[in-house]
Amino acid sequence: MIKGPTLGIETERKFLVRGGWQESGAGTHIRQGYLPSLSGLTLRVRWTPDGGTVTVKTPALSGSRWEAEWPIPGQAALTLLSACPHTPVEKIRHFHPHEGLVWEIDRFLGRHAGLVLAEVELTAPGQTVALPDWVTHEVTGIPAFHNSVIAWTASADEVLNSWRAAVERDQAGASRDASAIGEGRKNPRKM
Repeated sequence: MIKGPTLGIETERKFLVRGGWQESGAGTHIRQGYLPSLSGLTLRVRWTPDGGTVTVKTPALSGSRWEAEWPIPGQAALTLLSACPHTPVEKIRHFHPHEGLVWEIDRFLGRHAGLVLAEVELTAPGQTVALPDWVTHEVTGIPAFHNSVIAWTASADEVLNSWRAAVERDQAGASRDASAIGEGRKNPRKM
């Protein structure tokens, strides 16, 4: 029997992972894809060996977003995944407790092999989080690391290169802004 939807507010932070974390058993194999949806909404289809889900998520606002998730039979999830306009993302998910929170660590497979991300669910956007020593850069809110964007990429390198290019653009923009402020101080306009 299929249950009704799970509704809630999702508040999470996401990080790149370096070595040093321990895989907890075999983990859970996940295959997920994204269907075209209304502007701003994410419509995810997910399959695991235990069954499937369809999830609708709104855009994040102040670090949180609304989501609704419906369980569906595994075969229905596989059928919907075949309708996705891209090859589904595949990953192994591990759960790792740290300082009172449970981290979800996704080790991507296939074309995204080598990419490892960790997410931690929070109870509020400003919640303090003790970071494990195996996380590196925080990538919360960076589009290149949204699973719905990863699904459209050809490789882990493409995901990381997209992020690096965005960081370089941001740094160049900040440098130009600082130079402009400095120039403004040297040559103040007369009013």
